[in-house]
Amino acid sequence: MSHLIAQATSDAFVAVDPDNRVIYWNNGAAKMFGWQADEIMGESLHRIVPEIHRANHLAGMRRLADGGQSRLVGKTTTTSALCRDGRLLPVELSLTLWVNPETGKPAGYAAILRDASERRYLEGQRDAYQRKLEEQFSAIEATSDGVAITDAEGFFIYLNRAHCTMFGYSDATALVGRHWSILYNRQEVERIEQVAMPSVFTVGGWRGEASGVRRDGSIVEQEVTLAQSPSGGLVCTTRDVGDVKRATRDRIRARERLLLAERKEMIGRAVSGVAHDLANFIAVMGASATTLRAKSLPGSPELERIEGAAKQASSLIESVLAPNAAKRPPCALDAKSALMTVIELTAVTLKPYHSIMLKAKEESIALKAAESEFLRVMMNLCNNARDSLPVDRAGSIEVTLETLNPARKLPKPIVGEKPELPSALITVQDTGCGIESEDLAGIFEPFHTTKSYGTGLGLSVVSSKVAEAGGSIHVKSGRDGTTFQVVWPLATLPLDHRAVEEVSPQRALAGTKILIVDDNPSVLDLISTEVRKLGAAAIAISSPRQALQELEADPVGWDAVIVDYDMPEMNGAQLAARIRDAWPSLPILLCTALHEVEMDVPPSLFDERVTKSAISSSLNQALIRLLNDTRVEEA
Repeated sequence: MSHLIAQATSDAFVAVDPDNRVIYWNNGAAKMFGWQADEIMGESLHRIVPEIHRANHLAGMRRLADGGQSRLVGKTTTTSALCRDGRLLPVELSLTLWVNPETGKPAGYAAILRDASERRYLEGQRDAYQRKLEEQFSAIEATSDGVAITDAEGFFIYLNRAHCTMFGYSDATALVGRHWSILYNRQEVERIEQVAMPSVFTVGGWRGEASGVRRDGSIVEQEVTLAQSPSGGLVCTTRDVGDVKRATRDRIRARERLLLAERKEMIGRAVSGVAHDLANFIAVMGASATTLRAKSLPGSPELERIEGAAKQASSLIESVLAPNAAKRPPCALDAKSALMTVIELTAVTLKPYHSIMLKAKEESIALKAAESEFLRVMMNLCNNARDSLPVDRAGSIEVTLETLNPARKLPKPIVGEKPELPSALITVQDTGCGIESEDLAGIFEPFHTTKSYGTGLGLSVVSSKVAEAGGSIHVKSGRDGTTFQVVWPLATLPLDHRAVEEVSPQRALAGTKILIVDDNPSVLDLISTEVRKLGAAAIAISSPRQALQELEADPVGWDAVIVDYDMPEMNGAQLAARIRDAWPSLPILLCTALHEVEMDVPPSLFDERVTKSAISSSLNQALIRLLNDTRVEEA
């Protein structure tokens, strides 16, 4: 029976005598090793024992014959056997022995050998797969991207270190077993479920951006990739892109600031190109209006408006030509008088069915302000109100001036904060089209405009001037129009209403001879007229080279020289330097539309300086002061 079983098994069954000769060889052994039973019976077992193991094999048999202990009998071990074709075959070996009852020594040995090559192969595959998993796991743990896996219900079963750190957790113990939605707010969970999940379960994946919530409540901006796992769960790979997005936003803001600076520079160059010549024309108009008003009936409103407009235009041009120059210090400004000027200048630009009015108490309110700065703010606000009025029906603008009651509640300021000092409240209210709510927050941004024309700089100027003054701007807008409320600090000193006695300079410089050099004929004529009012002889020259010739022709006959700066042939500084070299004591007055920052002028080159916008009001005093000082020195 045992023989039949041994022949039927696919395992090799081999028996040897104490002399290591084969005494049994079943069919399984013949198939496994290639020798048939009749070929190997009586032969040494070394036919299938590899040479490297033969010495140990014989030593083990001798040890058993001498009554020693076997290390293999009764055990299963893995070794290799030699096939007929020379191949080494991995086998599992189970060894037993039987003993001669008379001698007590081994009478033979039996071994069952099983082909272990397939098992070895599978074990190798398993080990390789295990190593691959370990390498992948190490890579997943080492990556800076977060990786998380959920089960089919959405509960975390694995999170790598980066994923935990990204959300503010030291390890995965606090998250494993919890639902993925714990890492997102309710609105983001709903968005992911509505947008991402359908894609995951229909096409197998989704990629996009999401905003997670860290353990401390802060937001983590992520780039997320979702895929469906074989078990029906989710495999999530996420990257913190907060730093990248912040850097991108910073680059965009920097680019916008650069474009804004370039646009400002471009507009500045364009405006500056015509501002110099425009200043000359405005100076002529303003001075001519002053002269006409002196000759006409007192209180001519038209000429006063021309003078006022010329004054404001000159101030505006000066600020354009030298935007970074030192500002005039604020003083105690009569707010009511200044607003009346704004009302009058605005009124003449309105359509017949539009109106503007000022509501103010009789007593004066003194603002802490430079007049030109305050007028620019109010002119811009009134002009914007005017432009918002309906074009085909009646409309009105109401300007209100009052002292601000500290208990009064105002809307949240768009510009600045409510000053701590006592303040005035100037309200400009129109019945125009109003401002859309989405545009309201940006109306004070440079180049922002809701009109089909203009640069969008007006309200930007308003914003900067009010902020510099320490005030604030509050805005309300609706279908019935827009209301701008400007809070402006009051002056600490009262207004001085004492009359200033004007001393007439008529004939003050009689007997003097003054050379005037300017390439603009209108300005040249204007300055000559003012000089002659003082009783001086005025010689007008349009060419700097011709002026030098006049001086050389009569070296001692001149009392002063008035020069422009921006002239052909040579500028005013170059001309003054030539005069200084030849006639060091000859007084030189600079009369120009340029600001100091635009001229390369040594401080001692000119004795006096007058802007062209102030010719009618300042030139005569400067000349009198200049020549009187010279006469005192000569005396």
